Amino acid sequence: MRLKIRWKPYFSDTEYGMVGEIKAFSVVCHGSSFTLDPRLPDAKGVTLPSEEFREVDAAKVRADVLLEGFLKAFLADTRQAEPTAVGAGKEAS
Repeated sequence: MRLKIRWKPYFSDTEYGMVGEIKAFSVVCHGSSFTLDPRLPDAKGVTLPSEEFREVDAAKVRADVLLEGFLKAFLADTRQAEPTAVGAGKEAS
């Protein structure tokens, strides 16, 4: 699955990385550096840590990588759960 991040400006120093209607990332400008704040959890459910970049484009490339990793982990768990859920439903009927 390939989703794109749409970057929307917010205030003069912040952009939100939207995936659909979800704020998945924010990038905040601090003069000569940029902070990427992921809002997606890792496989353990913990929000990923902020990262610093010298260029906004580098932060956005990193956000793409993090989104791809999140989707792979999410879909892997979904595929593992599917047969069990289908089997459990049939047994209950």
